[in-house]
Amino acid sequence: MERAEITEFSELLTHLDGLVEAAWNAEVDPRLTRQLAAIRQRLVRLQGHLTGQSKPGHTATSPRPQAVESQEDLLRQFGELVGAARAGRAFPLALTHYLHNAHQRLNYFLHNQEKRLASRASAEEGRTATLAWAEGTAQVRVVDSSPFGVGILADRALDPEQVVTFQTTDRSGRNRTYECLTIHCRPYGDHYYIGLEIFTSRL
Repeated sequence: MERAEITEFSELLTHLDGLVEAAWNAEVDPRLTRQLAAIRQRLVRLQGHLTGQSKPGHTATSPRPQAVESQEDLLRQFGELVGAARAGRAFPLALTHYLHNAHQRLNYFLHNQEKRLASRASAEEGRTATLAWAEGTAQVRVVDSSPFGVGILADRALDPEQVVTFQTTDRSGRNRTYECLTIHCRPYGDHYYIGLEIFTSRL
């Protein structure tokens, strides 16, 4: 990183795009590079949500040239980028927290071949929640959960990288609300299994 702080979202994307481009041209596990590219796409969606843009699109940049020597070097450079974004103190906490978790997830994948930071625990039988997104709401069944994400069954499919609100009641009877990104969606019998990544939680 040439700068110790990043304060503009466009600059963050420029560095990240350069890193993704360099990773594609290096001897790096393509799964790591795909994960990094997905992080970039989700950042755009998250930033759009946090700044009131319902459909921010895929912001184009002129990638900052980078060189990646190894998978460890890729992880190191991404960690420096995350540190510079946090040091700039210009981004919403939800965004820098997401970046921090994304770096941890890449590190965990590199060393453990696992994408999840924490294993999912099966939900108690019959647990339901309310899912809300830009076009509507639905009752869903909770299948599994962790501090970082939730797996649900829904009657309809949702596109990846959508921002949704997930409302449920915990075991103590308290209402919980989480803002999440849809990470994947696949058919599951007569329903759809949707993976949600939590980026904000509220009581």
